[in-house]
Amino acid sequence: MVKAVRSIRHSVKRHQLRAGRFLAQLGLPDYSILTLFSLLMGMVAGFVGVGLHEVIDWISSFSFETPEARDRLGWFIVALPVAGMLLQYLMARLAPKHAEQKGVHAIIKAVGLRRGRIPFKTTLFHFIAPAICIGTGGTVGPEAPAAQSGAGAVSALGQLLGLSGSRLRVFTAAGAGAAIAAIFNTPLAGVFFAIEVVLLQDFKVSALSSFLLASVAASTVSRLILGNEPQFVIEVLQIGEYKYFVFFLLLGIGAGLVSVAFIRADEWIKAWYKKVYRVVPHAVGMAGTGLLMGLAGFWQPGILGIGYHSMDQILAGLLDPGTIALMVGLKFALVILILGAGGFGGVFAPSLFIGGGFGYLFAVCMSTFFGIPLDPATYTLVGMGAVLAGINSVPLTGIMILFEMTNDYHFILPLMLGVVGATLIVQMTLKGSIHARALEQEGYQYTNGRDVRVLESLPVTRVIREEILMVPENMTLAELIQECLEKPHGTIYTIDSGGKLNGVILPATLHQLIAEYEEVKMMVVAQDLADPMVPVLKDTDNLDRALRIFARARVDELPVVRQSNASDVLGTLHYQDILTAYNEATVKRNLMDDLAGKLELVDDDKAQEVIPGFSVLRIEVPGDFVDRTLKDLRLRNRFDIDVLMIEKPVAGPFDAEESQQSYPRINYRFKTGDHIIIFGKQDRIEAFRAFATHV
Repeated sequence: MVKAVRSIRHSVKRHQLRAGRFLAQLGLPDYSILTLFSLLMGMVAGFVGVGLHEVIDWISSFSFETPEARDRLGWFIVALPVAGMLLQYLMARLAPKHAEQKGVHAIIKAVGLRRGRIPFKTTLFHFIAPAICIGTGGTVGPEAPAAQSGAGAVSALGQLLGLSGSRLRVFTAAGAGAAIAAIFNTPLAGVFFAIEVVLLQDFKVSALSSFLLASVAASTVSRLILGNEPQFVIEVLQIGEYKYFVFFLLLGIGAGLVSVAFIRADEWIKAWYKKVYRVVPHAVGMAGTGLLMGLAGFWQPGILGIGYHSMDQILAGLLDPGTIALMVGLKFALVILILGAGGFGGVFAPSLFIGGGFGYLFAVCMSTFFGIPLDPATYTLVGMGAVLAGINSVPLTGIMILFEMTNDYHFILPLMLGVVGATLIVQMTLKGSIHARALEQEGYQYTNGRDVRVLESLPVTRVIREEILMVPENMTLAELIQECLEKPHGTIYTIDSGGKLNGVILPATLHQLIAEYEEVKMMVVAQDLADPMVPVLKDTDNLDRALRIFARARVDELPVVRQSNASDVLGTLHYQDILTAYNEATVKRNLMDDLAGKLELVDDDKAQEVIPGFSVLRIEVPGDFVDRTLKDLRLRNRFDIDVLMIEKPVAGPFDAEESQQSYPRINYRFKTGDHIIIFGKQDRIEAFRAFATHV
């Protein structure tokens, strides 16, 4: 069995290499390859999005989709959400690692940290679990699962075709946006979703073509299979006079408050469930939540499942305000409870439902109590866009989804006012995107589409300067000036009789004494001039911590002492050297992205020249490296090479063996089977390879 699995893995790997070589040998311009793959990936994501939509409809048709089905089931309908939650519980127990990769956050991490690689089993899990949740009545949305499934399918296909890391990253993001385009039949909204959510605003013009082509292809697939009918039935919109436009902004502010309340409640409920699950079995908690959903659905069938039909009824004015308020309250609470308990689904559709109901009630209240003639249908749509943008931190996507649904240019200004109002309230309250906020809670310092903890991997000892001017605290000013002339240093450190640092003399302090030098040269000693508050760094610190200390101390350099002996001064760390080290690390990371495609087309242990005189090499770590860290090995000092990436073996698509690339961290302990990708001068690369093969 083991031999069979290894054979399959090697077969897939050979297929990837052949596919990569074939693409390279075609000789097509990069833009042509980009166009072909964007259309292909968009079609794949479109089929996945449509497939999820059809599976949910198929499951729903047996339970509650029609009044006849609900009447036939009677009270049994209460048990359906319970069964659905228990099925999801069993799936999560059987595949806990895949269950954890949940929602759009998993896509963001895959694109930003794993170069677009998503295991196929994870994709399959998050296609089936949300379909069960929604199909059995869970009042959550299919959009986030569709985006995750679309991104995963594109990622799996891209890996099978041997696409490079940089291209795979773009196509995976494009796949998520294309699936959203297919679900809503809104190609432009899919593009903005990929930019705002998946890439966290890390927009590159080169990716725009891929996003556009993929979204158009996905929308085409959706229209061919599902038709070109809009998601909601919308009558002629009554925008109203311009003097009433301020009410769109007021609606947006109210929608922002609703969004903040939803986000806060969602965070609180998730924390509450974690405490509950310490004393109550997980299955009991999920079944209990399903029971609440079933009872609420039996009472108000309109909240079962996605709720698009109920949204159409609100837009058409077929529901009374009391019923709408009740349904909005139930939707608000149950979405949070289902996701907090461990159910699978998204909040896009619930955001539209809550926002639509809120907008309708806003217009009715203004008309009833204040006599202000506001059109309920128009305010329903603006409320949809505003709450969608507020809860999900997607202002542009929210505008484009509703604009493409209405195709009414006159509607764009009211929609923008509502979305801007909601977004301002959320941003002022939460100080940033909810996606970045969630990632930070998981321990990721994430911005501009990447994990930015580069400096954490760099020790201060890597960039310290060993030259340091230390003088006895009782040295006279005359002797001090003479010392400065012989050893030009900007900053001087004083030491006591035991050799321990006890002060720092800044250049400005000496400059102030130049005019009075003759009078005080024998009267003033170094201790009189020194500032006793000397922040020090330890040789175990990293540059991230050093940068924070620099920010507090507001100096140009800091001394570095040995952790085990504070009297042993190793040198100084300069602020400018931190910036230089960060720039070098960033350049190496970007170089790795650019070289990823070339590296996948060469065999192991074969150096590839990337610029004249410099090469990269992918090589398995020698046995002597296993269970040792980069800090222990000191490869840069010993061989004058840089480690660009560490590759760890992981399960890839269809269980084929793949490698997960990560930025080198000094404390990572190498394991058997790990590879390193190194960069340096050709002769140094060859010297290291000779060393590694003979260890």
